[in-house]
Amino acid sequence: MSTPRPGALRAEHCPVCEEYPGVGAFCSSCGVLASHPTSGDYAAPYVRRLVGELLDLLIFLLLPIWLYWMWHTSRDGQSPAKSLLDLYVIAESGQPITPQRMWVRELVIKRLLLGLVGYLFTLLGPIINAGWILMNPDRQCVHDRMVGTLVVVRREAPVLAERKSGFDQEDVKLPPPAPRGPRVKPIPPAPPVTAQSEVESAQSQPRAKPVPTSPELDALELERPTLSQTEYERRRRSLLKQLDETG
Repeated sequence: MSTPRPGALRAEHCPVCEEYPGVGAFCSSCGVLASHPTSGDYAAPYVRRLVGELLDLLIFLLLPIWLYWMWHTSRDGQSPAKSLLDLYVIAESGQPITPQRMWVRELVIKRLLLGLVGYLFTLLGPIINAGWILMNPDRQCVHDRMVGTLVVVRREAPVLAERKSGFDQEDVKLPPPAPRGPRVKPIPPAPPVTAQSEVESAQSQPRAKPVPTSPELDALELERPTLSQTEYERRRRSLLKQLDETG
């Protein structure tokens, strides 16, 4: 069984059938290509895919016809058998495959590496390559896994299903509005500061009272280191009182 490939996160529901899409490249319910659901690419049916592999092997035995047919059909992502069965080869990313990559897939990997080399060791090589389709949910052969390709059938592009909610908008009961709190008065913006406003604010402020000075206070400041704090405060208050009375 194939393992899920790293890449973008898959949706929880298929956008076409709204079922769980699984882990493969195609939706496990409707078979649409999960990476490009509106492209119209669906997983090729198992039986049709096996018939295409066997028919490609039979046509390959007529090598000149196979090469000529392959040269025409590889541009559309088809081998000779796939052009008969209306199957297409695309990249795992959902993008169209280039003719060069198609030739590597069909001739180098599928016919030379897995075909001729497989026949040298065992006759089961091509059978295992084709039988891998039954063990892979994406209907891939071994060479598909090696090259990174998918085989799809083209149908009309589906319309994405609309997500249906389980209730109407009218049935939704909203919670009551929160109670209003006390109204807060907004703080008015401060006026811009100018030179005139600075002068006016300086004039409106009270002027500080000048500190009185006298020779006795200057002498007391010189003696302060030798006096206690209590003695200094007592003598200073006495001198200030004398200056007030005389002045």
